[in-house]
Amino acid sequence: MNHDALLADLDDDQRRAVTCAPTATVIHAGAGSGKTRVLTHRIAWRIAQGTADPSRVLAITFTREAAAEMRKRLRLLGVTRHDRAGDLDQPTIGTFHSVALALLRRRAADTSAQLPTVVGNRLSLLDQALGEQSLGRNSAGVLAEIDWAHARMVSPDRYEAEAERTGRKVAVAPARVAAAYRAYEQLKAKRGLVDLDDLISHATRAINERADFAAATRFRFRHIFVDEAQDMNPLQYSFFEALRGNRDDVFIVGDPLQAIYGWNGADPALFASLPDALNKPTVLTLPGNYRCTPQVLAMATHVAADNGATPNVHSRRSSGFPVEYFEVEDEYDEDYLIRDIIGPYVQPGIDPSFAVLARTHAVLEPLARVLGAAGIPVASRRASAARTNAIDELAECRTRHDLTVWAADIIVESTDDDERVVAEQVQAYLRSSTKGDVDGRSAAAYLRASHAGPESYGVELLTFHAAKGREFARVVIVGAERGLMPHSSATSDEQLREEARLAYVACTRAADHLTVIRAKRRKGRITAASPYFAQLPDGVERRGRNVVATERPRLSTPTDPKVLAERDLKRRLRDVRDVIARTNFTLPEAVLSDVEIARIVTERPGDVEHLARILGPLTANRLGSTILREVNEPAAS
Repeated sequence: MNHDALLADLDDDQRRAVTCAPTATVIHAGAGSGKTRVLTHRIAWRIAQGTADPSRVLAITFTREAAAEMRKRLRLLGVTRHDRAGDLDQPTIGTFHSVALALLRRRAADTSAQLPTVVGNRLSLLDQALGEQSLGRNSAGVLAEIDWAHARMVSPDRYEAEAERTGRKVAVAPARVAAAYRAYEQLKAKRGLVDLDDLISHATRAINERADFAAATRFRFRHIFVDEAQDMNPLQYSFFEALRGNRDDVFIVGDPLQAIYGWNGADPALFASLPDALNKPTVLTLPGNYRCTPQVLAMATHVAADNGATPNVHSRRSSGFPVEYFEVEDEYDEDYLIRDIIGPYVQPGIDPSFAVLARTHAVLEPLARVLGAAGIPVASRRASAARTNAIDELAECRTRHDLTVWAADIIVESTDDDERVVAEQVQAYLRSSTKGDVDGRSAAAYLRASHAGPESYGVELLTFHAAKGREFARVVIVGAERGLMPHSSATSDEQLREEARLAYVACTRAADHLTVIRAKRRKGRITAASPYFAQLPDGVERRGRNVVATERPRLSTPTDPKVLAERDLKRRLRDVRDVIARTNFTLPEAVLSDVEIARIVTERPGDVEHLARILGPLTANRLGSTILREVNEPAAS
């Protein structure tokens, strides 16, 4: 490994972070500052310098996709030989859940104990736990509250007090949530089942309570690296502390301005507390933004100021196009303006690198219809990205055993339907391939040839949360109004600060062009401009736009009972989808696509068999009871 080559493409701040002394280090990495590059180069540098043993390196991140990207970069740097974790002579790279699961497997093997079974259908288990007291359509929301409580290490007995203290808003009374939480935990224990978060708590307890297991674990993982540390929740932080064991060999990267998961249990105060928790750590900043033009970054930092923050970031790019701010009459004008903005940049078969971002998915749904009617393709991230990533990952497996372990891991760990389908197809391939050489390349070739699907190009329509970690040449932000930005559900000071951070994240997804749109009326009501854009920084071009009424056909009359019933069912299915997606840190489209929701509303399946013809058997079996309950629920009056 060439030492000079590792530093050749780094700026001074990045080089300082990569080469600092091998002790506790906290990196504040601004948006677009190359944090993944710094983290992977740091690992490679430590190994090249002889201050880290690759087999003793543990790198933890929050998503399987991020872990796969880290392995890929380390492979290109010569640290790993392939894009899969598992070899004892290579770094261990994974999510909090996968690392915890691997430790529990090892513990079970050492003690001849049985590894707990991960719950398959959590909504069904909750319904079984409640019996006649079933929560119906509120089950998914209550399950999300249980996950929040797990993440915050809040027991059923403490839930009511904590929910009141933090201002949690749930459709059912806190006392009923606490009772459901208690019943759910009791049934899990009775059946020997665990949630994904239970894997982390079980692994943490095993380390803290068993000195021999703690010593072995800390001997194995001497050098700990954590990515996106601003998103840690108390449960994950306790796991990190158990792994660390008061040692100083940790390298932690995060950006407080991108802490946007407080609603799901994350606590950005944990990242802020690290300098005090660690032993006199080195604290460094990566202020250079290589993604955004100065104009885009000026708008983003202006938004962040509403969070009371003064971001220490500056653009490393030359001057670009001015940011545009439009005020239109209503949401119909908004959709048709976006159509006209997007049209010139879309060409068949070419990725336009164009995204429309909104605070909520409901704002985007009408836009998808307008773009479709104009022949502008809307990209679907369901299946293509998750499936392609999974196949690329399994292609690096070198033996039948590696393939078997990979498929089993996915089925146990992953909550993404497309990844699990790939894993089941791999298992079927292994059962059918009894002769000849079997490895990841042969399995990947089989899956690509037998289950090929068309590439999906087009404009991305994403919520702010779903856009995190992505970047586009052109971004349009819609709904720049109070009630959406910040969202009306945000009432506490911390929730309002998180809303400002969320808007900052949305702005920094744009590399070259950023457009912000406010509708003066939405759903027939007069709106107020978002405070984030009430005063605009210098250089922003303020514009107005009116669309001729004949261009804006209104659809079915809102008084039609059939239309109202269909809209109500669509809304409820989207609500369920969004809760499941938030719970599993995935995109809503990875749970149910808009096309699938439309088919469910049209066909009104009466059983799982019919639902399987729409969603496929795996998804139908996992979500069937929840979806069918919504289909059979009377429309809201």
